[in-house]
Amino acid sequence: MKKLILPLVIVFLICHLPATAKTGKEFFDNGVRLFKQGQYQKAIDEFSKLIKLDPENADAYKNRGVSYMKQKKFDLAIKDFQKAGEIFPELKGLYSNLGVAWYYKKNYEKAVENYDIAIKMNPDNYVAYFNRALCLAELDRTDQALEDLDKTLELKPDFYWAICYKADLLALAGKKEQAAGLYEKAAGQNPDDRYALDKLNEIRQKTTARHQSAPTVSDSAHAPVGKKIYSLQAGAFLHRQNASKMKARLAGHGLEAEILVLKDSRNRTWYLVRSGKFSTRSEAEKAAALMKKKSGDNPVIRPFNSW
Repeated sequence: MKKLILPLVIVFLICHLPATAKTGKEFFDNGVRLFKQGQYQKAIDEFSKLIKLDPENADAYKNRGVSYMKQKKFDLAIKDFQKAGEIFPELKGLYSNLGVAWYYKKNYEKAVENYDIAIKMNPDNYVAYFNRALCLAELDRTDQALEDLDKTLELKPDFYWAICYKADLLALAGKKEQAAGLYEKAAGQNPDDRYALDKLNEIRQKTTARHQSAPTVSDSAHAPVGKKIYSLQAGAFLHRQNASKMKARLAGHGLEAEILVLKDSRNRTWYLVRSGKFSTRSEAEKAAALMKKKSGDNPVIRPFNSW
């Protein structure tokens, strides 16, 4: 199955457990500090010193494995995680991290097996449900992936990427309206991230292009009769609040916009964020390029004041 979004939540749990000797604790604490500073190789060196001093220290193996993962050395990470599991099978975060490592090696079955264990150990681990959903989707087990995403959102309703990924899967299954509702919810929760908003606009633009309904109410002036005039549509929403947020964001980039209110053939009210009034399509295309440059939005050119 094609990957729809990139984020995979990795559980980097660094536990400050005392080592058996003072020097061992120093190695452990140094490794943690260096890891947090992004100095992963130096962190590996410190955890390796601790392992040489205390070969049965499961946390040292696990944290060295996490450091290897940050270097994308997944085989070494898996080896360390498995060793940690031999020493202390109930070690917190161990199986979630194994799941991540197997995911990046594209062995999704093994990843799912480890997330199964992680969830059994901690049924409230919403991260494990989310990551398992990504693996299940890669295996084309979409229904199960959606069940895991539902569980994720039951445990953490405001998890932006879980909302987006559920919308991705629904959109792929042809359930565009359900997907649009979720993208809109995600965009409202995190307006600074473009993913949900771009996906929502993509669906809305395809939807509005199929409708030829006449406008009923508008916040903007009507175009002169008999003259073809164009406008830029930056977004289309079912809730005015989201349209207002986009309008304000465009204003922050020095771009003026209006909210055009139309009804479609199903009598649904749409709030369309429109900008400009252009007498030729070439003028509109130049303005669209400028909007994309200023705000990052990719508007579509629409007839002024109509679908």
